[in-house]
Amino acid sequence: MQKLTPSTSPVSSRTPHIGRAGAFLTALTAIALTLTSAGSAEARPPEGGYIGIGFGYALVSGDRGAGLKLNPFSNVQPGGAAYEDIVRTDFGEGIAFELRFGWLFGPVAAEIGVVGHGTTDFKNGAGYPMLTVRFHPLMLVDSLVDLPFDFNVFVGAGYAIGGYHHDTLNDDKGWEGWAFSTGLGVSYDLSERVRIGLDLRFVLPQYSSFLVDWDDDIRATPSKTPSTIVTIPSLQFAFSF
Repeated sequence: MQKLTPSTSPVSSRTPHIGRAGAFLTALTAIALTLTSAGSAEARPPEGGYIGIGFGYALVSGDRGAGLKLNPFSNVQPGGAAYEDIVRTDFGEGIAFELRFGWLFGPVAAEIGVVGHGTTDFKNGAGYPMLTVRFHPLMLVDSLVDLPFDFNVFVGAGYAIGGYHHDTLNDDKGWEGWAFSTGLGVSYDLSERVRIGLDLRFVLPQYSSFLVDWDDDIRATPSKTPSTIVTIPSLQFAFSF
């Protein structure tokens, strides 16, 4: 295996950028309020199918220097700054996108979709195709059935894959496994078949395979599942059909 030159750059902080996330969520809220103020709301959306599209920002908190059962690097030893910068799961912070197809059965909706996030240069990012179930508790209350506002909570699970490029190494790195997701959302009916809302999604990737070399599919197994959480506030549009 080709020898790799360790990075000597300092390890960057993995503290989420709370200020930037707050400003982004505030902007999303302002957009939602502006759009809903011009809408003519009717009753709750009808049962049946819908398409959802979301745009947001992903904050990533993960492990640096995650342990591997066998060290795949000939001259980079675990415990050092170079190793922490190479074997990590705190990658992919940036713009987030979501596409989902769902079917509403009374207060419960089943969805299949994909959530992705990363940098605009496509060098760092992750994606999660998953199945999700949403529960709309307000739809169980008869006196609230005609309100244009709605609230939901959701859980989901699916596949997780992500990758990143180290500045001083030629080989792209990454992780693969499965992901658990949960969150909550609010929405407003612009019309009988069009809704706008805000979602706050938490994704917990359970990575089980480290991609030492993405192109050549060289892998290593972590000694334990790295601790990773992705927080995604997003502006959502849903179109019933």
